[in-house]
Amino acid sequence: MRILSAIPRGAFTLIEMMIAIGLGMLLVYAAMAGFRVASQTVTSANSLALENSLLRAGFSEALEELDFWVGYDNPNFADNDHLRLRDPLLPFSRIKTATDRTDFSTTGGYIYSNNENDSGWDSAYPWPANARRTWWRANAAEWHNSTNKTRKRFSISGDYSQFASTVQPTNHQWLFTQMEKLHEQLGYYAFCDYLPPSMLYSYIGRDPDQGNNVDMVEKFIRSGSAFKSGDGGASFAQGRYRCTKNVSFFLVPLKPLGTATQITQGNFRKIHGTGVHTEVDKMDDFMKEALSSRLNLEKKPEHWPTVQLEASRFFNHNRFVCLNKISLINPLTGKVTALSFTALGTTLRGARQQRKPSSPSTTTPPGWALWYGPNDIRNDIHLDNAP
Repeated sequence: MRILSAIPRGAFTLIEMMIAIGLGMLLVYAAMAGFRVASQTVTSANSLALENSLLRAGFSEALEELDFWVGYDNPNFADNDHLRLRDPLLPFSRIKTATDRTDFSTTGGYIYSNNENDSGWDSAYPWPANARRTWWRANAAEWHNSTNKTRKRFSISGDYSQFASTVQPTNHQWLFTQMEKLHEQLGYYAFCDYLPPSMLYSYIGRDPDQGNNVDMVEKFIRSGSAFKSGDGGASFAQGRYRCTKNVSFFLVPLKPLGTATQITQGNFRKIHGTGVHTEVDKMDDFMKEALSSRLNLEKKPEHWPTVQLEASRFFNHNRFVCLNKISLINPLTGKVTALSFTALGTTLRGARQQRKPSSPSTTTPPGWALWYGPNDIRNDIHLDNAP
């Protein structure tokens, strides 16, 4: 019998096992940590991508608002909540003036005959600079405290009311009738949108304290609720810049950040001080009343951020401003990311001509007015068409 001698064999000691297990756990932990970081990175990237997508959607919606004004009038719905600004004497109401149209032909277009006896409303009138009836004919530098400030404004030339009157039987009524009617129907912001940029806002009209009597006063930049800035107490006829220097006139949206009672006739003829030395709280109040409040993507997962689009339209320093604000609110952290910008879009006149003149009280449902081209009989009636 052969006896095998004991051969020493290698093995792990307890210490080596502990070291190996420890190193293995470190490797596993490092792998798990790397995986967690990678997962968090992917989650953050997806979250940022989602937020960027929502911001892009909000920006796209803001551009839609620039062109279609649905924050002020939404013809996609028939309920009054979306058409509140179509009530009488509000910015989306129909213009009601005389219907004399001596310069308009449905087949031949406009005939610039300078017939200034026309005092009616032509919805598509382009206000050409060469048309005499668009000229402001009074003396802009004449001081309003002349000998007879209601009528006699020229010591030699004659009666001021013959040049800028809505009452007297003159040949120069058309421009001042448009000015008065646009102001009465749509408010300050709106008539600035329609009237020529070089317009001077002063004319002779009936004295409201005298009823139907013939006593007249100089209107518009004279009365307490007049369209003027009050800067320096100037009393001469003023244009857009001087009337809006350091003050603003805004359109109240359908859903203002303030209260729903902000939609009134008076608010569309209200002066808001927004110039030099304006206090912060007054500016905050101005923006709350002027900004709309619309939530986008209302039907969304609860963990998704909330997108809020706000738009404010106001007139200041001879400039139509559309301020857009897109807010992204994280429901988990409460963090708010906001983007504000201004841009150019459709005017109020263009927005009114996009809409059919219907309301909840009519049998015709509201909707968008179709336009096929100048003098095309297929064109829909819109808000600017005379009743």
